[in-house]
Amino acid sequence: MKPKYLSILPSFVFSLICSFIFISCNPTKTLKSDEFFLQKVKITTDNKKVDKDELYRINKQKPNKKILGVFRFHLGAYNFFYKKVDKFKNTIGEPPAIYDSTLTQSSAKQIGLYLKNRGYFHNNITYTTKTRKNKVKLYYHVTTGTPYTINELTYNFKDPNLGGYVLYKKENTLIKPGKNFDVDILDKERERIKKILKERGYYYFSNNFIKYKVDSTIGNNKVNIELQLLNNKLKDNDNNYIETSHEKYTINDINLLIGKNIKNQNTYNLDTASYQDIRLFFDGKLRFKPKMLRHAIDFKPKETYSLVDQNTTYKHLSELRLFRNISIQYEEVDSSRLNSNIYLTPLASKSFALEGIGTNTGGDLGVEGNIIYQNKNLFRGGERLTVKLKGGLEIQRIVSVSVDENEIFGSPFNTIEFGPEVSLEFPRFLLPFNLEKFSKRANPRTTISTTLNFQQRPEYSRNLAQFSFGYFWNETAYKKHFITPFNISYIKLNLTPEFQSKIDSENNPFLKNSYTDHFISAIQYSFIFNNQEINKVRNFAYFKYNFETSGNLLSTINQLSNNPKNELTGAYDFLGIRYAEYFKTEFDFRHYTKNKVTSFVKRIAVGIGKPYGNLNVLPFEKSFFAGGSNGIRAWQARSLGPGSLPDSLTSTVNQIGELKIEANLEYRFDITKIFEGAFFIDAGNIWILKEDPQRPNAEIDLNRFYQDLAIGFGTGLRLDFSFFIIRFDLATPLKDPSSDNPKEYRVLIKNSTLNLGIGYPF
Repeated sequence: MKPKYLSILPSFVFSLICSFIFISCNPTKTLKSDEFFLQKVKITTDNKKVDKDELYRINKQKPNKKILGVFRFHLGAYNFFYKKVDKFKNTIGEPPAIYDSTLTQSSAKQIGLYLKNRGYFHNNITYTTKTRKNKVKLYYHVTTGTPYTINELTYNFKDPNLGGYVLYKKENTLIKPGKNFDVDILDKERERIKKILKERGYYYFSNNFIKYKVDSTIGNNKVNIELQLLNNKLKDNDNNYIETSHEKYTINDINLLIGKNIKNQNTYNLDTASYQDIRLFFDGKLRFKPKMLRHAIDFKPKETYSLVDQNTTYKHLSELRLFRNISIQYEEVDSSRLNSNIYLTPLASKSFALEGIGTNTGGDLGVEGNIIYQNKNLFRGGERLTVKLKGGLEIQRIVSVSVDENEIFGSPFNTIEFGPEVSLEFPRFLLPFNLEKFSKRANPRTTISTTLNFQQRPEYSRNLAQFSFGYFWNETAYKKHFITPFNISYIKLNLTPEFQSKIDSENNPFLKNSYTDHFISAIQYSFIFNNQEINKVRNFAYFKYNFETSGNLLSTINQLSNNPKNELTGAYDFLGIRYAEYFKTEFDFRHYTKNKVTSFVKRIAVGIGKPYGNLNVLPFEKSFFAGGSNGIRAWQARSLGPGSLPDSLTSTVNQIGELKIEANLEYRFDITKIFEGAFFIDAGNIWILKEDPQRPNAEIDLNRFYQDLAIGFGTGLRLDFSFFIIRFDLATPLKDPSSDNPKEYRVLIKNSTLNLGIGYPF
């Protein structure tokens, strides 16, 4: 039964939307008599190759922001609160965009300069305005002309030694004959050459030593480019500049200075130690194994200085997560040698923390408290020990008992969970063979963890004992791999008499096997691709793939050993309990189209699990469910599907499946710095893989696939506090596969669902 406040929510939201539209309809309310409201800016060009988004960015005349390309909500809020509440006017509102002819002229010049820098030397920028009452529409007309292309690239090297490095792989140059002339490309080529030379020992080389001479007089809209590498210039005793060749440097000594305020301390007052080819200076006791520190440094004495080695060393030392500050500085010994001084300020290695967080598990809200002890350097080699004592309360959806009978401490929480977790992470692979070079490149981790957990739910109590051993590494900055060769779980369930009676009344072997004691011995693999760049507004994609299989090794051993099966279940046992045998695979792909104030997210997720052999169902915790605040939000968690199973036959007990397909579209827009709005559409469902007479129309059938799809839509409000996001999503069913007519589209406002979530849904 839905809460009473949900019955008035649709009316409230409808009123809110009407108000939202109303306050956006009078943009000129606060204008002075001599001011004109900039209603629209449009840029047209005769060249499709020109980036129009960049032209709009250059234009300094910006109309007021729109939501969904229609409503000027922020302007409406400014007008609405203009003489009432300054706080709302200045935080939510946006003052009207006033047309300024001088900015228009300046923008036209900037657009012309931008096009010249991209080879359109003879561009022409004009603009016109259309005025109606006190509203102005501004139109830019951009004629680019024929672009100048690169005819020939030549080189002029003052120092032939440098020229040899540049020409060694000159086919990699970014300046290619036949391409459009582009100043940005010239700058990128400067940066590329600088990196080449700094990788080969030229420590003091910079972009300033690279100049271009461009000749555009050769005709035919072509240019010749001469790339010049200049010599260094030094002052002599008479303050006159003299040209000298660039010096190539090698590494002399490597010194690690470890401690607080270490830069301000005299090395004579520090303790010292040596390991291989490095020297360590430290204040007090050395808390780190020299071997670990040496492993993180990517260069050696007598090697040529390399910018790549320097940056890689920064990366490796940062990934140890042991130091607050890391600084690599070079000291010139003579004209060809550098001392490398690496300053490290350690973090505290041990810590205690109390943590309180809100949780959202498959749409079930709760609170969790943790006591955490952490040692970040257990064996002095960067090993991270974490001991966590967890305790939590949750509001679970009730299946077969009343809420009152299951309240905890007189609160709405009906589920309690607690238990310890211990994990130990090593900053390397624990393997019987050496992967030194791979280890440096991939930042590998080995994790060993164990968990004991007790959970008391309204339907049953569960005891879980789990052990896992796995590896993690980075293939690139965007690609991560996880392999867990051992993930062992022992699950013991104690069903309440009422819930046991409900299971028995279903008289379904599938359900009985889903809610029984079981043992899982799984092998897991995960791959993640994420090219998001923090603090950069750019489009990006996210892809995650998981695969796991369980029980194969145990079944092979039992079959080879001719071990007897349990006479009651007809299956093999391990430690007196039936073990699961299955495979499960799933992927989740998302694409984010972003700008400063809006983003558009597209997502598709598919998962399939197939039981076989020793247990003919997926364990309950490995099965798929639909609905909830992170899925198809118009249905509560575990209240949708499988397939078009009739509503009269559904219950949380049997609304699990072996196949899941889900797609989402969500448009997000900023309202203020804290508040963010959203509109979304969700579609999908879960299915079982083979026909079950007791769950009709629950199996996947391509002829009935469209009928089985559930579709919902809605709107959301999010509160962004930077470190976490509180989310409210109001969703309404549009197509219900469990209805009498599963193909019918029908907006059921009275069946709307309000979701409260922590963080974005995806």
